[in-house]
Amino acid sequence: MRGRKRSMDVTTDWFWKGNVVDALSRSLASQGWNIERSADTRSKERGVDIRASRQGTLLLVEAKGYPSKSYRDPNRASENKPTNPTNQAQQWYAHALLKVLRLQTAHPEARVALAFPDFPRYRALFGETKLGLAKLGLAVLFVDAEGQVSE
Repeated sequence: MRGRKRSMDVTTDWFWKGNVVDALSRSLASQGWNIERSADTRSKERGVDIRASRQGTLLLVEAKGYPSKSYRDPNRASENKPTNPTNQAQQWYAHALLKVLRLQTAHPEARVALAFPDFPRYRALFGETKLGLAKLGLAVLFVDAEGQVSE
């Protein structure tokens, strides 16, 4: 029973948003970034997921997880979601893009980045939007299952 309950808790998945934020925060700190704020994703806190600074540069990061097949709500954890995670990932990617565009407008002095768990679906979406993201000056970071970050 214990193992089963654990597998239904999506917050234990490496690709859950909170774990992506934590891994990225550790990676940025190891590169000399001062992590000023990191969102409490467990409580579904709103706002910037990571706010960091280094040598006068402000970095704002919007992170997403990868959709799980089951619900995070303990009352529904044994149910499968009706939406295919691949389709839901596209919606999450689009929401992240809108969020960083708003962040860039609100904080024109900041460097703004997107962060995703390293899944083929997110890599494909990045490939389809790479040129536009580069023109906008937006960075995209991928976090793998071991917590390694690539840009």
